[in-house]
Amino acid sequence: GRGRPIPRSLLAVLSLTLVVALLWASGSVWPFVYSEARAFARWRLQRQLADWPGMESEHFVLKYQPEDENVAAMVLDTAEKAYAVVTKGANFIPLCKTLVALYPSAEELDAVFGWSPQESALGVYWGGTIRVLSPNDWVGEVDEDLLKEIFWVAGPMVHEFTHLILDYKTDGNYPRWFSEGLAQYMELKYCGAVLSASSDLCIARLYSIQDLDSFTNLDDEQLAYQQSLSLVEFMVETGGPEVLGKIVNSLAKGSSFGQALSAAGMPPLATIEEQWLDWIK
Repeated sequence: GRGRPIPRSLLAVLSLTLVVALLWASGSVWPFVYSEARAFARWRLQRQLADWPGMESEHFVLKYQPEDENVAAMVLDTAEKAYAVVTKGANFIPLCKTLVALYPSAEELDAVFGWSPQESALGVYWGGTIRVLSPNDWVGEVDEDLLKEIFWVAGPMVHEFTHLILDYKTDGNYPRWFSEGLAQYMELKYCGAVLSASSDLCIARLYSIQDLDSFTNLDDEQLAYQQSLSLVEFMVETGGPEVLGKIVNSLAKGSSFGQALSAAGMPPLATIEEQWLDWIK
C-alpha cells in the first residue's frame, strides 16, 4: 500500500537544511544568513509600526506619527531625491521599497537603541530600514522651501540610504569605517555638507585603521567619523573617481577588503594608512 505522506513541516526543515548545506559547500552561507536576519529585522519593525499612519512613494514606505503629517510628504520627496543620486552612483537597485520610520522626538528615536542624549542622531540605518528624526524636532519654524533645503543639506537621507545600498549590495561585507566614510563622502558630494570637515583632524590623536574596525567602541566617535571620511577622500584622490565603485563591486562578490583594494588597483591597507598620514600632514 501507499506509505504515509511526509509532513509539510518536515519537508520545510529538510528543504532549509538542503539549502544551507548547498550554501555552506559553496561558501555562501554567511550572505544567506545575513540577508535572512536583515529581512526578519525589517519585518519586525513593520509589525511594530503597523498602527502608525503611512504614506508611500515609488521607492519608499514612510511610517510616521500624526504630529508629523505636515512634513511626511517632504521627507518622502527627499528620500526619492537621495534614491536617485545614490542608486545611480552605486549602480544598484534594491528589490523592494525601503521602509523609513519618522520619529517625532530625539527621545523616542534614542529609546529604540537605548541611547543617551549625547548619542543622539538625525538618522540611523539598521536591519534593512532607515529611522529618521522628524525635522519638526530640530529645524524649527521656517517656510516650506527653506525646510526642504535644510532637510536635504543637513538631514540624514543621503547618508543613511548610502549605508542601506552598501549593506544590500555586499550583504554586510564591509568594514564599518568604510561605510561611514563612504556615507559622508556621498553627503559631501551631493549635499555639500558633512558632520565635520576631515581637514580639521588632530593628527596627534588619530586612531589606527585597525582601531577604526571597532568603530562603536571608540572613545571619540566624532574623530572616528572624521578619519573615516578623510581616508575615503584620500582613496579617491589617489585611486581616481571610479575606485570606490570598484571596491564595492569586489566586496559584493565576497572579496575581503584587502582583496577588493587590490582589484581596484590600490595598495594594501597598511600602505594606504602610511600614505594617508603623509597626505594629511
